[in-house]
Amino acid sequence: MAPGSVFWFVTLRARRREVEAAFQHAWDGYANHGMGHDTYRPVTKTMDDDSGGWGVTAIDALSTAIMFENEDAVRQILDFLVNLDYNRIEGGTSIQLYEVTTHHFGGMLSAFDLLNGPYAHMVPQQDLRDGLYRQIVELGNVLSCGFSTPSGIPRNWVDTALCTTDDALSNTVAGAGSLILEFARLSDITGHRVYAEHARQAEQHLLNPRPEKYVPWPGLIGSNVRVTTGDLIDRKGSWGSSSDSFYEYLLKAYIYDSKAYAPYLERWKLAADSTIRYIASHPYGHPEWTLLPRWNGRDLINEMDAPSWFAGGNFILGGMVTGNQTLVDFGVSIADTAGAMHQMTATGLGGEQVVWTTDCSPSFKAKFDLDKCNSSNSVQITGTEYKLNPEVLESWYYAYRATKDPKYREWAWMAFQAINRVCKTESGYSAISDVNAVNGGKKLDEMDSGFMAQVLKYTWLIHIDDDQAPFHVMDSRRGSGNMWVYNTKGHPLKVAGDPV
Repeated sequence: MAPGSVFWFVTLRARRREVEAAFQHAWDGYANHGMGHDTYRPVTKTMDDDSGGWGVTAIDALSTAIMFENEDAVRQILDFLVNLDYNRIEGGTSIQLYEVTTHHFGGMLSAFDLLNGPYAHMVPQQDLRDGLYRQIVELGNVLSCGFSTPSGIPRNWVDTALCTTDDALSNTVAGAGSLILEFARLSDITGHRVYAEHARQAEQHLLNPRPEKYVPWPGLIGSNVRVTTGDLIDRKGSWGSSSDSFYEYLLKAYIYDSKAYAPYLERWKLAADSTIRYIASHPYGHPEWTLLPRWNGRDLINEMDAPSWFAGGNFILGGMVTGNQTLVDFGVSIADTAGAMHQMTATGLGGEQVVWTTDCSPSFKAKFDLDKCNSSNSVQITGTEYKLNPEVLESWYYAYRATKDPKYREWAWMAFQAINRVCKTESGYSAISDVNAVNGGKKLDEMDSGFMAQVLKYTWLIHIDDDQAPFHVMDSRRGSGNMWVYNTKGHPLKVAGDPV
């Protein structure tokens, strides 16, 4: 099938319809068995309110439902959202600032932008539009309570009724440094700068990290920061859990407003350069594969968790924005490695963690009981669960946008087919226990909210060939700037500055 042919166009449209049907299947299961609750369990058809009972699955699904023009789902979610009481929290009195900001707040801001932009026709009812705006502002005020600390580094647990925080002494760098997009967007929507200033004050400590002993390489830092002073408190870091979206948002803040956040780009480039120079690792027998180990000071540990795979797309995006082919190529090598990891498993899906050796050390051979170490076993999947993670699909989307190589689209489609084959249940999609078992092993009875927010969205986006689609990631090397930027949970936000 030649790209650009009528047959190819029809195929892409048919694939998008299948993705939309998967969304409908997941949405129906959730809506029918626990609308407004948090995590859906699609095997037992039960719900958990593990995010305060604020309906994270519904709100995370909203931007995707809008982009898929699923009017029934959009209306259901908005009807729920405009009546949400932020003082009512299931199972306690506090919510997590980072989780609610990136999931709920990001999803609501994205819906506002989409419904006041390319999808304005979907919700003509003024009461729903006004209700959405009111809830966005109220949530922004609630979340702002988290910044009432001596340094401006937020604590992560916020009592919404009392506007107080817990007594935690530290936060992760992701928890403190992944708020700038959402709070800046609220400032630009409302005209009140106080929201952006909260996030900028917290970010400032990470833009100029101290003490130096916790900065093992220029731009790369530990994972935790002290709330009282803004100082780093460890030297253990990675591009994965606890740190990932901090690095992600340095670049994306610049895309959001290149004039206001120009220093953030320089800080991201510093981290990117150090990663290429000092962190990037190539397993034994595979110089073409690139993996990102975690670090403890200047010691590298050859382990990479599932969230780290977003980095491929982040490097590609940075290269597209800055016109730097080296960055694009580096990100593509990570995306290609993700493809190889998927092809290693019986299901065609990636696991939660991989480990590897660069030198076939005796300790590696002993750990995995290998008589011989070679290119076929120098990488091992040690976390065999697949939890409907989106990061690999996200990186393949960026790789396709940068290269137009159809293999990334085909890899995404094969992953989607694998999900349909081993994760689908009667009323949704479930995490699985073993990517190395042909049937996926045991279904773990959990459908992460990111499945509808990101997995299906990125699979759908990669099957749109129209370069003029307003929500596509654009390549400035081809003369097109980005009018939207995706937050860390896959919610597109309208940029405020000149498109870059």
